[in-house]
Order: sequence, then structure tokens, then C-alpha cells
Amino acid sequence: MNPTDAARLIEELEMEVNNGGFDPFFYNSAGDDTADIIQALDAVGAANTADILRRAAARFPGGMPPKDRYERQNILLEISPDAEAFEELDGEFCAYPDDLSELIKKYTGQ
Repeated sequence: MNPTDAARLIEELEMEVNNGGFDPFFYNSAGDDTADIIQALDAVGAANTADILRRAAARFPGGMPPKDRYERQNILLEISPDAEAFEELDGEFCAYPDDLSELIKKYTGQ
């Protein structure tokens, strides 16, 4: 994966999850790129964070949220009507099991 793309995708994930959790991440356009973000996390060596995102994505039918934002939003409203379905995973993510900034720097050569 292109290092610039990987960094951008991971930064989108961080911004959304740190600003409200996985519910807004999946609800907003950043969720369109869930599969690509998992790939980016794997590419930079953020295996723990990739696992958290995989487990969050697995709550959707078929194990991955749809790329289509509106389809994903409708499903999200069913699986997390009170925006609480991902609270445990939000906490795991916010504990930062991987040093994302450092891993991105190494991957991008900065």
C-alpha cells in the first residue's frame, strides 16, 4: 500500500474514533474505507489496532460494513440503535495498543 494513502487512512480512523467512537466512524464517510484501513493498519504493523477494527467490522452482516454510506448507516441504526454497540471496542482503541504515530513514521520513512 502506498505510504501516503496508508497514513491518510489511519489518520481518518483516529480522527473519527477519537471524536466519538466507532459509531460515528461507521456512520460517516470514513467508514467507506474500512477494508482499506484494515489493510493500512496491517501494512504499518499495527496488528492490535487492525484486530480491534476487524472485530468492530465483524458486527455487520457478512463481517464487513458496506462501502455505501447510506446502506451502512441503515444497518448501523439496526445493530447500534443507541450508539452503544461499540463502547468496549472504543475503549480498546483509545488505549492505543499500537503506537500509530511511530508506526506511520517508520512506514513512510519520516
